[in-house]
This record gives sequence, structure tokens and C-alpha cells, in this order.
Amino acid sequence: MKHFGLLLILLLVLLGQATAQVDTLPRGGAWATLEIVNGDSTFLMSLHPARLVAKRKFKDLEEQKQFRRYIWAAKRVYPYAVQAVALYQEIEEETEGMNKRKRKRHIKHEHQELKEDLTERMKNLSKTEGKVLVKMIERELDMPFYDVIKTTRGSTTAAYWNTLGKFWGYDLKQGYHLGDDPLLDEVFIDYDFGNPLR
Repeated sequence: MKHFGLLLILLLVLLGQATAQVDTLPRGGAWATLEIVNGDSTFLMSLHPARLVAKRKFKDLEEQKQFRRYIWAAKRVYPYAVQAVALYQEIEEETEGMNKRKRKRHIKHEHQELKEDLTERMKNLSKTEGKVLVKMIERELDMPFYDVIKTTRGSTTAAYWNTLGKFWGYDLKQGYHLGDDPLLDEVFIDYDFGNPLR
């Protein structure tokens, strides 16, 4: 109870300096503000939604292990997926009016910068983490990863990566479809691309 009182006092001190300017705080995620109008104060707060579920029953130990692998992989690759989706959308916006040659040059420049920044980190991903990353991106963009590569790097590069993916048992043309992997679908419920700061 003592800690709750200290927390409440700290919260009120931090928010006590608020004025009637309610719209100065972003409304994308959790937020709190104190609104003062004509001497009356109102405390406003919004928190992230919480999901309450019953304890999951697994068919067998292998299914339970796979679920835990997906959870671990999703936690690790989520920041990469958010970055990839944002970058793809940014490139699509920037190159919208460009001719094919300018677009290719711009994307090649972006690719070089990313390659230098992410190569080492991506090399350390496991097969499961790679699969979860690709599925997260496909889910958010609502298109197969093959098409993402094709629109940014060309058909030849997309075909190369699809062939390499098949070697590891993954078809980049397949895409993400709800219900194909119920365990992965359940893990993805906790990941919201509209609010990457969760």
C-alpha cells in the first residue's frame, strides 16, 4: 500500500503541471494526462489492451515446445519486422512517381545502407526466427514475401531467394494465411504493428 501511495503521488506530480492542452500527447499507445478546465481537473488514461486466456492445452510435448519456440522467435524478430514493414512502406511512398530506372537506383542505395547495418544481426537468426520474421512481414503487408522482394529487388532476385527458401522447406510465394499454422496465429495476436512501442 505504501508503494501505491508513492506511485500515485509521483504520477500526480508529473501530471500536475498539465494544462488544458489535452491533445499534446500522442494517442497511439498507452497515455495519461490531466485535463484542467475552469478549475475542474479530470484525469484521463488509456492503456494497452490486455488479452485474458485460459491456460492452453497442447496435444503433446512437441506442440508445446513449438509454441514456446514461436513465442521466443516473435519477441526477438518483432523489432526487425516493424522496421522492415515501415521501410517497405516508406520506399513505396518515395518511389511512387519515379520511373523504373530511378526507382531501381534509389532502392539499390537503400539496400546497401541496410546491408551494412543488418547483415551481422540477420546472420544470427535461427530457422524458426527467420520463418516468424517473414510471416510477420507477410501478415502486415498482406502479400507473399516473394512479391515484396520482386517489387523492391526484381524478379531474378525474388526467384533466387525463393529457390533458396525451398531448400530450407519454405515457399516464399505461399504467403501468410490465417489458419495455416494455428500456433503461429495465436502468437501473432500479441503483436500490433500500429503500436510498435508495446
